[in-house]
Amino acid sequence: MITNLAYKALIKEVELTPKPGLVDCANNGSHKDMNIDTFYASANAIKPFIGEFIKCGNSFERLRQIGIECEEQMFRATKGINTHKGMIFSLAVICGAIGSVGTSCLNNLQDEIKFICKDLVKNDLEKSLHVKTNGEKFYKETNSTGIRGEALNGYPSIFNISLPFYKKNENLYGEEVALKLTLLLLMSITSDSNLFARGGVEGLSFVQNEAKKLLHVKGIDNLDENLKILDEVLIKRNLSAGGSADLLGLTWFISKL
Repeated sequence: MITNLAYKALIKEVELTPKPGLVDCANNGSHKDMNIDTFYASANAIKPFIGEFIKCGNSFERLRQIGIECEEQMFRATKGINTHKGMIFSLAVICGAIGSVGTSCLNNLQDEIKFICKDLVKNDLEKSLHVKTNGEKFYKETNSTGIRGEALNGYPSIFNISLPFYKKNENLYGEEVALKLTLLLLMSITSDSNLFARGGVEGLSFVQNEAKKLLHVKGIDNLDENLKILDEVLIKRNLSAGGSADLLGLTWFISKL
């Protein structure tokens, strides 16, 4: 069940349309090297590893080892294109925590994630001498811990903010509208290293502010039209909130556990 839910979360995220600057059913967003079929291939490559993450439980080193193997399969499936590297990391941690606490004790899930990732920022960012990833560069230049900080603190953006917001809006408007609103919410609050890599601090702030503006529009009648307009703007600026998209998929996944 967990494997199928995690796989479905990957598909739900990419098929949600329209999504500003992101790959969806309508276009490739700000990405010239990937399309929705790339994401399907990537999701299919990741699926067999979900059960392995669960079996790892709270062993971070084992989760990282399996995660690296999963990344390698993703890159083979996508011919070298990074579609889900950040998502693989988060799925590994969250599914490992699920495997550790069991599906009957999900109230302890956030604490278990914190335990798994307790040394993550210290070992990956504070002690790192060589900047290799967007997340590491983001930390060196802004002191923002990005997705590693999210994991270290038990994904507060999900558990404390996006998850209750999503559930509330799902009850009001249904799943699809709730996902679109939740994406905007996440775009407005997330310190997204993907955006930083493409547009620096200015690009990150621009997307956060534009998402906040749309969240304050009353009613949902023009939601899709507003998302399409923002999509065009972000494509022109070559900005893509990939980190927020990952958190959206994870929000849906956790909401269904």
